[in-house]
Amino acid sequence: MLAGVALVMTAALAAAGCTSAPAGTATAGAPAAGAAPAVTAAQARQVFGSYTAAWNRAIAAGDQALVLASASGVERAVLNAARESAQDSRERLSLPRYRYGTPAFYLPEQTGYPRWFVADVTRTAAGVPAGTGMSGPAGVALGGSGRVLMLFEQTRPAGGWQLASTSQVPPGESVPALAADGAGHVPVVPLSDTALLARPDVTGALQAAVVDDGPASAAAQVVAGGPLTTGLYRTERASLLGLRAPRGDVYLWELEGSHYGRFALRTADGGALVFYAMYLNTTVEVPAVLNKGVVKPGPPITVPGYLAPLLPPGKTAPRVSLEAQQLLSFAAVDPPSGDGGDGTGNGKIQVIAIGGGLSYANAS
Repeated sequence: MLAGVALVMTAALAAAGCTSAPAGTATAGAPAAGAAPAVTAAQARQVFGSYTAAWNRAIAAGDQALVLASASGVERAVLNAARESAQDSRERLSLPRYRYGTPAFYLPEQTGYPRWFVADVTRTAAGVPAGTGMSGPAGVALGGSGRVLMLFEQTRPAGGWQLASTSQVPPGESVPALAADGAGHVPVVPLSDTALLARPDVTGALQAAVVDDGPASAAAQVVAGGPLTTGLYRTERASLLGLRAPRGDVYLWELEGSHYGRFALRTADGGALVFYAMYLNTTVEVPAVLNKGVVKPGPPITVPGYLAPLLPPGKTAPRVSLEAQQLLSFAAVDPPSGDGGDGTGNGKIQVIAIGGGLSYANAS
């Protein structure tokens, strides 16, 4: 058993090594050169307030550029995909209006760039009745009201603060206590830290092994079951997020790493709260595409309504391949090595939040 887990973690390290950060950025735990003071609670409140005010102004004015200027990372990619699909369909980009509670801020004890912090806050979508179930990113059941972790970053001294990701905590999941000092600052965990159950930089790869292969994966020995691990596997296996494979076609899905930054904060028990982004790819295609053979068109593949706006005109019934990609943000709890479990995951990695959405679709 332990040998199987070791092999999976070795493979996860190799997979993590295949990703890279965009030029000019740095991952948390290895700050870029150039000292910068740690973010204060007052600064975090100002950034959070400025962002929510800009979002509301963008809704009132229908100003898509204002929305994009306030976003980076996963948030910008998903918003940009929605904007482009609205333009292609000659529709106005529809943005939800939110009400927020009073946020708590997680302030890293780091100096250097990128500077970042997390706002932990309850968010409610206006006009959505309380208790209403909603299908969120990757088909995960999320309510119109819930706890979200909003990660803001400033990539360089002259740059403004932008929202990089928003990840919602599904019902039944919880956020651990952090190792905050009296000023609210939390130690940053190096992504290569080996004092945890798994290095933080392979958390996503271990989650992906369970999402791709289910409870039978060796990674399931170190990754807890739940809506964002075994639940995603069951969703994909059962429905492929609404894609249907005609008779003779094949379908597949894969959760894979991304080039977006990863960040980690120390939890009160010595573990880490890790933030990262992954791509979820879903595909229906004729077998010859997968087998690199001579491709002959098969029966028409039905395009789900949510994908249609991302496809060029005339691609409503592809006969070779239909691909969809979601860019997803996650938060996961990586316990300290040797943790016997405290009732939240039996000493396993617990994936506790998800965000993001559609970023790409292609049909042929």
